[in-house]
Amino acid sequence: MQLKEVMPLLKLHGRTIYDQEKEALFCNWSCSGFTVRLTGKCLKARITAMSDQIPGMPNMPTPPPDWPCVGVVIGDELLNRRECRAAEEWITLWESEEEQTLDLRVMKVSENARGKLGFFELETDGTFLKAESNRPVMEIIGDSITCGFGNEAPNNAFEFKTSEENGWITYGALAARELGYDFSMICESGINAIKPEHPLWPMHAMEDIYEYTDELYDTKRGHEPEKWDFRANHSDVVVINLGTNDSNPIRFYRDFNDIEGLEKWFHVRYKEFVLKIRELNGPDTFICCSLGSMDYYLYYHIKEVVDEIKAETGDQKICCFEYIPINMMFEGYGAAGHPSAKTHARMGRELANYIRKYVR
Repeated sequence: MQLKEVMPLLKLHGRTIYDQEKEALFCNWSCSGFTVRLTGKCLKARITAMSDQIPGMPNMPTPPPDWPCVGVVIGDELLNRRECRAAEEWITLWESEEEQTLDLRVMKVSENARGKLGFFELETDGTFLKAESNRPVMEIIGDSITCGFGNEAPNNAFEFKTSEENGWITYGALAARELGYDFSMICESGINAIKPEHPLWPMHAMEDIYEYTDELYDTKRGHEPEKWDFRANHSDVVVINLGTNDSNPIRFYRDFNDIEGLEKWFHVRYKEFVLKIRELNGPDTFICCSLGSMDYYLYYHIKEVVDEIKAETGDQKICCFEYIPINMMFEGYGAAGHPSAKTHARMGRELANYIRKYVR
């Protein structure tokens, strides 16, 4: 059955985008996808995969292309995860010896900047039913930490594959599930919250792409980016974990006399970004500005921004939160010094406990 025919029965998760030209539903952001309810013994999909090439570091070889990974969740368990490399192929997402009626959450497990994943058709030997959910929604905005960069890679491996990046067990996904929320993720490895005044190299900023459904995919296919419909896709809680990468253009700037000015630049622009998030999501959304668990250089400014917004606007549905740093002795590292799966599990509990204090 063509995706556009079965889409009215699906429960979409995250910022998916339907490509009219390809007649495919693209689920590119981490953990974006859909829940399908069916009665039957199998679920198959005709999919398309696109690779992305991440630029290499100066004086280092260019890494190989990255490919997307798909997975299926039943209950709380991620099953049948696989890397996808074909321009078009049929894959079996789930099968059973006996007929069952159940919900299957089909999603892209890896991040947007490291490969795109589209669905042309779904097929079952049984019947598709309407999937429904009225759970509150948490949106997590972030960088490589939020994506789960190498969270299943060998301890502190220099490089990693997308098959070692598991969005389903990231701190944001875990916190949302602990709180009984559905969730959406918009995150990209290496991304800044704001464009630095003096970038070290051409740098991506969340302030430039947050209002769009999938600016990365639209740019890749040469389209004007499509605006995300915030009114139709309300988030009850928005968690921001950005600022880790914003510290690098400040730390490594050649003139130390300008450091204070660079920090002020971040402060002003970050505040504008948070106010934009408030404007887009509306007054009822609770916003949590967080930082960690790798770097805390700009946390003081993030905390000040939250205090200023509260004082100037009277907005009490906003808070600031600092994750406990990585415990390398007991948690180890994921790839390139990033949080491991153990760290993500602990961060998820921290975040859930903190949000419970404010959101009932």
